[in-house]
Amino acid sequence: MSDIRLEIKGLEEIQKKLKKEAILQPFNDGIKKITLALQREISVATSVDTGRLRDSITPNLIEERGISKGIIRTNVIYAPFVEYGTKKMEARHVIEGSSVKVKGKGMFAFGLEKVKEKMAKFIADIGIAIEQRWN
Repeated sequence: MSDIRLEIKGLEEIQKKLKKEAILQPFNDGIKKITLALQREISVATSVDTGRLRDSITPNLIEERGISKGIIRTNVIYAPFVEYGTKKMEARHVIEGSSVKVKGKGMFAFGLEKVKEKMAKFIADIGIAIEQRWN
């Protein structure tokens, strides 16, 4: 009876590269980048009277089981009124470099729309970062 022997060269190296850190670190860095970009877009789109609302828009990164989540929040009580409008006032945002208030869409919705336009690039950057860890 003959023996069959199988040897996989470089198996230990592949196993090291498949560790969670090799993938999670670039992924979490990408989530941080997306979160900060969203916070910037929302802040820029926030109409300003006193600056209190704009200054209160803060990013927060939460890690659960090694995976990051990005949250943008504000603690200003009137933020929902600016975002969604009221019976007497439409939702509003401003375009970067302008002080003209654009009605119909709040700063969070508008900021999210702007970041969605860039999402393919963000995802590609995460993929490139993961790929670089393999080299």
